[in-house]
Amino acid sequence: MTDEGFLRRWARRKTEARSGIEPLAESHMPVADMPVADMPVADAPMAELPVPVAEAPAPAPADVPLPTMDDVARLTADSDFSAFVARGVDAAVRRTALKKLFADPHFNAMDGLDVYIDDYTKPSPVSEAMLASLEHAKNALQRVVEAVEEPPADEDAPDDTNKTT
Repeated sequence: MTDEGFLRRWARRKTEARSGIEPLAESHMPVADMPVADMPVADAPMAELPVPVAEAPAPAPADVPLPTMDDVARLTADSDFSAFVARGVDAAVRRTALKKLFADPHFNAMDGLDVYIDDYTKPSPVSEAMLASLEHAKNALQRVVEAVEEPPADEDAPDDTNKTT
């Protein structure tokens, strides 16, 4: 099987099928080496489907030496940290390099989207304009409450005190 991805292989085989070209014979990988994306998922029963095996970390190419703690000591904020997160790098070296990367104050800047970053124990004074608007609202609500408590007097209503029997 070639190193082309699943979608590229699918597109190539679809084009070959449309043009009538016989698909090339592909060498099959053992199921343990097969990437999960390439696993067959046809209508086969669950017992017949291959089970992926956890992959061991691949060794780094022999021509590129793995970074060491000495390389971590030479890191600056402008350094390329990609070599320290590659496969095969010692976990202690990776962890130390990432600590050095995130020690940069650039990564400690708050974005302002965190809800609980303000100090809500400090009272903020109410401005004079806001106090005036609150006083206006209090007066307006007081008039509404008084109007509800006292029904309007109808002048056309008959007076009960002048009744004769």
